[in-house]
Amino acid sequence: MKFEYTVTGKTIEDAYTKAVAEYSSIGDIVDSTVICEGKRGFLGIFGAQLAEIKVVIDDGRPERKPKQEKRPERKEAPRQAPQESKKEEKPQAEKPVQNPQPKQAKKADKPQPKKEKPQSEPERPPIKDEDIKVTVQEKSLAMGFIKDFIASIGFNCEVKGDLTPNEEGYVSRVVTVEGEGASVLIGHHGETLDAIQYLANLCLARKSDSDHKEYVKVIVDIENYRAKREQTLRALARKMGEKALRQGRSIHLDPMNPYERRIIHSEIQKMDGVSTHSVGYDETRKIVITVDKK
Repeated sequence: MKFEYTVTGKTIEDAYTKAVAEYSSIGDIVDSTVICEGKRGFLGIFGAQLAEIKVVIDDGRPERKPKQEKRPERKEAPRQAPQESKKEEKPQAEKPVQNPQPKQAKKADKPQPKKEKPQSEPERPPIKDEDIKVTVQEKSLAMGFIKDFIASIGFNCEVKGDLTPNEEGYVSRVVTVEGEGASVLIGHHGETLDAIQYLANLCLARKSDSDHKEYVKVIVDIENYRAKREQTLRALARKMGEKALRQGRSIHLDPMNPYERRIIHSEIQKMDGVSTHSVGYDETRKIVITVDKK
C-alpha cells in the first residue's frame, strides 16, 4: 500500500533527508514532489519560508479494493388503473348574476406643489465710477491701512496715491503698491490683491459716513495688474461670445468676483446675438453666455 506524507526543511535536500530518516522504517520512497522550494529571506529572518515536499511511501503490501455492497432489488408493484368514482357529481345551481354596483371613483389625489428650483440671483446693476466719490480723508485712511498691513506680513513696499482733490473736493480712487517682491501680493488671478483691497474697503466702510459703502471705493493695484487683467477678460469675453455663436449653445465661464463679472457683461453687450446672466452664489457665482433667440 502507498501512503503520502508532507515534509518541510530549510532546503529541498534537508526535507528529503528528513523524509528518509522518518519514513524509511515504513517502506521505500517511490515518488517525491516539490511543493515549495523555500525562501531564504532578508538576513535569513524576514520573509523566510521553509521548503516543502510530498513523498509517497510504499510498504510492499497489496492495496485492498473496497467491497461494494449489493443492494437488494426492489420489485415494483403493478400499477392499477384509477377507478372511476361511482358518485356522480350533482350539478350546482347557477347563482343569479347581480348587477355590479358602479365603483366609486377614486378621489383625485391632491396636486402636490412642485418644488421650485432656486433661481439665480439677478446681477446687481453696477454703480458708475462717477457715482462713487472718495475724499482725501478716506483715501489717506485706506493708504495707511494698506501700508501697515503689508509691513506686518514682512514686505517693504511703498504705497502711493494722488491726494490732490479736484474741483468737487474728491480724489482718485486708485492706490498703487510698488517695491521689491510686490508681485507676490497679486496671487493667483489676483486673489491676494483682491483680499487686500477688500480689507481696505472694509476699513473705510466702518469709518466713513459716505454713501455706497457696500461697493468698492478704493481700487488697489500692483504693477498695473488691473489694466492687464481687464484686457485679458475682455479678450476672453469676445472669444467665448464668438464660440457661443459658432456652436449655438450656452457657454459657462469660471467663477469670478463682481468686478471681473462686470467687465465680461460690458464687453458682451457690445456683441450682437449673445447676452449674459449670472448664476450661483458668493464665490461660486459665474457668468453664462447665451445665444439670443431669433
